[in-house]
Amino acid sequence: MQHWNGVIMYAPHTPDRYAIPGMTHCIFRLMHQHGDTQAWNLYWLSKPQTDSLLAHRNNWFRHYDSLSPEQTEAFYEALDAVVLNTMTLATVVAQPPREAMRLLERARLDRTRFYTMAGGEAWRTLMMGRLFTAARNSGDSRAMPGRNADVVTLDFSQASGRSLKGSGTSG
Repeated sequence: MQHWNGVIMYAPHTPDRYAIPGMTHCIFRLMHQHGDTQAWNLYWLSKPQTDSLLAHRNNWFRHYDSLSPEQTEAFYEALDAVVLNTMTLATVVAQPPREAMRLLERARLDRTRFYTMAGGEAWRTLMMGRLFTAARNSGDSRAMPGRNADVVTLDFSQASGRSLKGSGTSG
């Protein structure tokens, strides 16, 4: 598992690798500049199309769906929201993927404005799938189907297309 600024990072790379060419203040550069690993984890979990940016640098605008200003505000508010006992969402997304999955199952994401903007329960499903991918990519053999009886395989392909349809033009 990779760490960035002392926190587990789910994405395969730090946000600067995903930076939008020619945009000095895109969300990826800002997250990298501020070293905000929890925000990067939540963004990566919530926006699977982000992975396409690395392969499509010249056509990034076809693959990038920015957050509107209202979504951005709600996104950062959600990180500070208490969603499980005394745990904030930022604390949850700083955990190893399998632990974050366990916590997200019980988290009260509906306590955040971002929950509705991100698609409600489809957002939770999407994040669970992305966490499963992060666990698998980290070499956590317990995340591999058939190796552990408590792993459930779900189809997340439908959820990814509905996540966070932004209306803004910058991130």
